[in-house]
Amino acid sequence: MKKNRSIDLKYVVVEITLVTIGILIAIGVNNWNSSRLIQIEIDDYLLEIHSEIQSGIKYQEQNINRFESMSSSLIRVMKIIERNDLDSIPYLKNIIWPIGTTWPVSYNLPILEEFIDKDYLNFLNDDSLKQALKRYNRIKVNAEGMADFNQKQYLDKVESFVNRNIEYLEIMDSQMWKENKVDNHPRIKTNFKGLFNDLEFWNILTLKTETFLIELSRVRYDKRRFELMEKELSEYLKLN
Repeated sequence: MKKNRSIDLKYVVVEITLVTIGILIAIGVNNWNSSRLIQIEIDDYLLEIHSEIQSGIKYQEQNINRFESMSSSLIRVMKIIERNDLDSIPYLKNIIWPIGTTWPVSYNLPILEEFIDKDYLNFLNDDSLKQALKRYNRIKVNAEGMADFNQKQYLDKVESFVNRNIEYLEIMDSQMWKENKVDNHPRIKTNFKGLFNDLEFWNILTLKTETFLIELSRVRYDKRRFELMEKELSEYLKLN
């Protein structure tokens, strides 16, 4: 009787062990399959993020060219005024237009942002890529801060001066107005000679030029960060 009980106990232990091993194997297979599916989704995301970042670099290049052109134009205006070169007023009228505008830079990479929100960064086993992609949020926040500063500066200091002292159509070469045969105000013109001795105008000109140069430096810095992300992504995608 005792022998039979011993055999039954051994049988139960074996059965429990087999069932436990089966459950552990099933859990392991399920975890492996879940990890595999997540990795596939991550790689799909990274392919799309790679294209997003390449588009972002093109956007940055456009802004770099724009800020280089606008800051260069305003520096030439400053040189004309510095020399008191009244003969160059016709030329000045053609290059002073950046004073009357702002060009905020903003980043919107929805796929990368969704990837970060899903916490997929922590699934990456490539630390260099992970650190490169982590920089995106800081880049976006800094760009938003610069855009807010630029807009506030324009509204507080520049716009009211332009409205009081400059006939807008004289400095803005717009195809839209040409098509509608509107050139400028027929009776009120800008007193460009007066601007040469206007301290407020000089300070605004200096401020706008400085802002464009700061924005130029910022976008160049951001572009280097984007290029690093693109490089790390390219290497990761080649290996995976």
